[in-house]
Amino acid sequence: MSALTPPPVPPAPPVPPAGPSDAATLPYGTAPLMAAPGDTGYADSASAYGPAAPAYGSVHGAAPVPWTPPVAAPQNVLAWVAFGLGLGALMLGPISSIAAIVCGHIARAQIRRTGEQGAGAALTGLIFGYVLTIGMGLAIVLYVLFIVAIFAGAAYSSGVPTSL
Repeated sequence: MSALTPPPVPPAPPVPPAGPSDAATLPYGTAPLMAAPGDTGYADSASAYGPAAPAYGSVHGAAPVPWTPPVAAPQNVLAWVAFGLGLGALMLGPISSIAAIVCGHIARAQIRRTGEQGAGAALTGLIFGYVLTIGMGLAIVLYVLFIVAIFAGAAYSSGVPTSL
């Protein structure tokens, strides 16, 4: 050091961290405010090399995005109609089960095209529709065969020849 150069300036003392009484208390459920761009919360954040880089994953200056619940796809109404008609076929008969089959196929095509929910209801309506239609058709055929067998048996046992 020469006599003409001044001595180096000592570094500034570090700023003590804020104590618990200095910290702002926020009500439960409110988000803390975002810091200003380039502000890391330390007094010596700006150095001779430029402003300090933000922390990993932080975005300074952007407002926080509020949480929104996920939105589910809407339900296909025709799928639930097929479900109701399929179950109603137990009481209403084959007309309801045939309508359940038609509505179920249309609903499944719509669900594939639009991505709506209700594929399970449409499939259940189809299954009930097919099973009950086949079951009722089989019951009608067996009933007719039973009636024919009764008349054929009565004609055979009476001794009168018939052309049945």
